[in-house]
Amino acid sequence: MKKFILIIVTFFYLISLSLADSVRIIDNPEDAYQVRMHLLEGAQEEIQISYFIFAEDQTALEVLALLRKKAREGVKVKLMIDSMFNHIPKELGTHLQQENVQIRNFNNFNIFKFGKSIRYRMHDKMFIVDQQKIIMGGRNIEDTYFGKAKKNYEDRDLFMIGNIAKEASEYFDSLWSADHVKEMKRVDLKDDSAAKELDKVEENYFSKSSLTDFDLTSWESQLLQVENVHLFHDAVNAKKQKMTGTATQLYDLIKNAKKSVIIDSPYLIMTKELKAVFKDAIARNVKIRILTNSLKSTDGLLPQAGYIGQRKKIVQMGIDLYEYFADDSFHSKSMVVDDEIAAIGSFNFDPRSQNLNTETMAVVNNSKMAAMLTDSMNESLKLAYKINNKGRPEGFNSKLPGVSLKKKVVTRLIQYLVVPFTKGLL
Repeated sequence: MKKFILIIVTFFYLISLSLADSVRIIDNPEDAYQVRMHLLEGAQEEIQISYFIFAEDQTALEVLALLRKKAREGVKVKLMIDSMFNHIPKELGTHLQQENVQIRNFNNFNIFKFGKSIRYRMHDKMFIVDQQKIIMGGRNIEDTYFGKAKKNYEDRDLFMIGNIAKEASEYFDSLWSADHVKEMKRVDLKDDSAAKELDKVEENYFSKSSLTDFDLTSWESQLLQVENVHLFHDAVNAKKQKMTGTATQLYDLIKNAKKSVIIDSPYLIMTKELKAVFKDAIARNVKIRILTNSLKSTDGLLPQAGYIGQRKKIVQMGIDLYEYFADDSFHSKSMVVDDEIAAIGSFNFDPRSQNLNTETMAVVNNSKMAAMLTDSMNESLKLAYKINNKGRPEGFNSKLPGVSLKKKVVTRLIQYLVVPFTKGLL
């Protein structure tokens, strides 16, 4: 009997291990870069990458050079980018596809379907290797997300090993095969300049002494093991249905909150659905704190103009509202509920993420992980000021401190002349 019980216990223990995931937050931009590049170098079978923005700069070229290298080694490489923000030159994209790096665009622009082309975008950010390891978060593939530009983004990723990577891989392939995801257009190559450009990038990359300074195995030894990670994503459709998928799942977490919700969202615009969710939570004595960009730090005047007119009402609802006030721009998208649930991904609390974009979030039900994320979010809060119930920053005479007169005027013009005609698109 004891032997039978031991077998049963061992069986369920092994099952629990098979369902377990290991996770680690990536706040440091250099780590965010190094982990991605070392994951690529170590890939054995398949690389699946999806991003809203893929730039044409040093970071992007280095990623592309490594993707070509891995494709030449026989690794299956799939790169999916939102068509409006795919900045890979057509010549370079053609060369890469000839080298078996598969590149597809999400929802190509169509003048005859102008509304759909502008509205429906892929905002996912996933970096999956061998269906075993994955990075999700707010970062795109561009220098500014890795501390390499004059003005950078403060951002956050979640690195994960385990079943979550396989689940994300299956979602990636479903989206990859959708009718509205098309192969990047090829052009006739007149010479081998694209190939030579990547040859030079690859040579320079492997000559960097900093590569040997980062030990991925050692870095992974500090991962936290959790029972599992839940993947929130939207349905694979030619058009996103309003208030479905990731938005509904995140809002449900807030609806079930018992004591606290803290949110980092670089773009914050209240929809009627989100307002109702927050009001209901506040009525249950749930404390809500939100950190978003100030006009000084934001990289987007249009969404900021939509937010500025709401911030007084947000505070008067009973929400503790803070604005990031630094030279860099705030771009982290995270949430902690009841000190138990941690979520990191691509979702902004605004109409676009709720109703128009595809979005992904990794959600961990673990108090240690929630505490780590809270600590990370509190560090960002140190670079912020609080908004009082008059809609003004505490400790400042100006409603919009640190902002030039020109920027203030342009923002106000957008607020009153543009925002009223773009509801739902911000």
